[in-house]
Amino acid sequence: MKQIVYTLRVFPGEGVTDLDQLLTGISGNLKSGRITASQIADFFFGMKILLMNVEAPEVDGISDKIESEIKSTPGVSDMEILMVSRKIEVWKEDG
Repeated sequence: MKQIVYTLRVFPGEGVTDLDQLLTGISGNLKSGRITASQIADFFFGMKILLMNVEAPEVDGISDKIESEIKSTPGVSDMEILMVSRKIEVWKEDG
C-alpha cells in the first residue's frame, strides 16, 4: 500500500512549555499514522511550535483522522497541514 507523508505545524496550547512532552502525547494519541521526524521551531514573538512529518497509509479520510487525533491531544491548540506528498520508494535496478 502506498504511503503518504504529511508535514504538519502543531501549535501548543496556552501555558504549554514542554514541547518534548507534548510530542510524546501526540505520538501516543496518533493511531492512524506514525511520526517519522520532528523539530521544535521558533514561530514568532518568541512562540515555539512543533514541526513534524507523519507517515500514513493512502486511504480515504486519513487526513481527517490524523487531524482529529492530534487536535484531541491535551496541550494542542491547533494544527496545520503544510504539505502532503507520496513517500518515495527506493528501488534497485537489476544488473
